[in-house]
Amino acid sequence: MAYLLLLHQKMSLKRKVNKLTLAQTTIGTRKDRITKRIETVQKSFARKQSKLEAQAKRMTSMTNSIMNNYSMAAAQQCQMMPIEYFMKNSHSDVYEQYQKYQNRFSEMSKKENYTESADYKTLQEEYNKFIQSEEYKNAYSQAQNAQMQANQAMAMRKQMIQQYTSTMTTNFNDQVSIWLEAQTQALEDEEEMALAPLNEEDTLIDIEQESNEAQLSYAQSRLESIESALSNQTQEAPKFGA
Repeated sequence: MAYLLLLHQKMSLKRKVNKLTLAQTTIGTRKDRITKRIETVQKSFARKQSKLEAQAKRMTSMTNSIMNNYSMAAAQQCQMMPIEYFMKNSHSDVYEQYQKYQNRFSEMSKKENYTESADYKTLQEEYNKFIQSEEYKNAYSQAQNAQMQANQAMAMRKQMIQQYTSTMTTNFNDQVSIWLEAQTQALEDEEEMALAPLNEEDTLIDIEQESNEAQLSYAQSRLESIESALSNQTQEAPKFGA
């Protein structure tokens, strides 16, 4: 009678072990699916984050380029002016005479050994007298003062433009950083909402899997014990004809 009872328990436990083993396989399949769905959502939001960062980079790069071009264009307009420019404006007659000497020197330089010629020496004497004259010295001094004042003003304007472009660039880049941070936070919140039900389902599957594993382990242990008991009873049973 005890043998039959053990045999019945063995068959019942075998069915339970098979059922739990099948359930474990099914749970594993569901676990794989939910894991892939979670990974898909995470990859989707990672791509969105990459696009945001790329957009922010383009915005700052474009602004930096615009400000740099503006600064370079402004710097070209703030070039230091040569003294001849101011002499020409304030003392045109002296400047024209000065230019005539320069042109004559230039023409002479085209000839070989021109510095040895009498014409060159005569021209050099005339030129030296010219630049030592009070008229030229006065014109040069006034032009030099005007040049100094103008160049100082140009330097100040150039510095102001550089400060302006630097401040504008920094302010805009700060605004882009704030925008990116806000967009990133909103994206993270959206991702968290999208993942919440999936993570909950994943947790429930883990709990179910652990419970099923425990039940399967216990059923297999009980089955082994009963099979051992049945084996012992078989060996202890009287053998007819012995």
